[in-house]
Amino acid sequence: MKLTRRDFLKFGGATLVAVAGGVVLRAADQGVFSVGKGIAYEPWRNWRDAATATERIVAAGILASNPHNSQPWIFRITDAVIDLFADPERQIGVIDPFLREMYIGLGCAVENMMLAAQAEGFAATLQLMPDAADQTHVAHIELVPSSPLLSDLYAAIPDRHTDRGAYDMAHPVATETLEEIEALTTEPDIRLFWYKEAAARAQFSRIALESTEALIADEQQSKDSHAWWRQDWDQLQETADGITLDTQALGPITPIAKIVPDLSRQQNDAAFVKNVRETMLPTASAFGILAVKDSSDNTQRLNCGRAWEQIHLWGTTQGIAMQPLNQMCERVDREIQLGSEPEIGNAVRALLNDDSWGAIMPFRLGYPTNKVNLSPRRGLGKVIV
Repeated sequence: MKLTRRDFLKFGGATLVAVAGGVVLRAADQGVFSVGKGIAYEPWRNWRDAATATERIVAAGILASNPHNSQPWIFRITDAVIDLFADPERQIGVIDPFLREMYIGLGCAVENMMLAAQAEGFAATLQLMPDAADQTHVAHIELVPSSPLLSDLYAAIPDRHTDRGAYDMAHPVATETLEEIEALTTEPDIRLFWYKEAAARAQFSRIALESTEALIADEQQSKDSHAWWRQDWDQLQETADGITLDTQALGPITPIAKIVPDLSRQQNDAAFVKNVRETMLPTASAFGILAVKDSSDNTQRLNCGRAWEQIHLWGTTQGIAMQPLNQMCERVDREIQLGSEPEIGNAVRALLNDDSWGAIMPFRLGYPTNKVNLSPRRGLGKVIV
């Protein structure tokens, strides 16, 4: 059959409409028009709305920083007591073989709850690792009525987010600001190491990049990390956890990335290394490492998490962006687990240059260049038992 010019235009127009319609449907299905919306994001907005004070305190806790957004916590509450437990089912595999990151994340939740307890009008008594026979029992908090204390750090809880994007290289973080951050680390078993000068930043960056490349080259670490990737919008809303495209600081290309077919694990790994090499490391104003006396001690890990949450919240009040860079410690742990040559382990020890401390929480900071989107969170109904 011969097509006339009019027939061809009609057919072409219909095809374009169909394609465009399909793109719009795909965009809607993948949440392009719903960034930060849905049940997975409600905890950021309703965290002060729960019926009881202890529920509101827990609601602050679940907004804390945590590894791979795995949210490895379970809470038991009464009117005057909160018990926090680690959830072994939410461990992130050989990315964290000795649970270092899990306990740091749980410490972050403890810090948020202590701030919220004060704001709710309680004096909170905290006992970390209260049961030596149960290493999943992370914290026991007893609440006694007192005068409310609404701190700046408490007010910053819903605004604290991990910023994986480029930082403003024309606006360095002042040395005086770094000193103020360092003053927040008051526990005797915690020390903050800074890497601000060019040579120190270069040394940190080299180790961080080598660690990232080694991590994705490790098949099991790559798989365990990718298991927490949430690109499907319906799955994201259901699980309310994991790492999402919206939080990758991709800027204007984020909608395109959400519309195109899902990337393979290998493609995601390659994109991650590229982002570390070209964005995260070169644009950082400074790097830091939180270190402890005994990196295997869960109480010290929890206190490190409390310190990190304080630092990140304080940075939020000052308009400073921050992001954990855990790859080097993840490789140190993996080398120990495998019994392999401690290449990254030796490099990290040289970076600290003090064998009396063990690195457990590396991070970067700087001033942001873009808005950061929300990450999903499981609501109270999924975490209180």
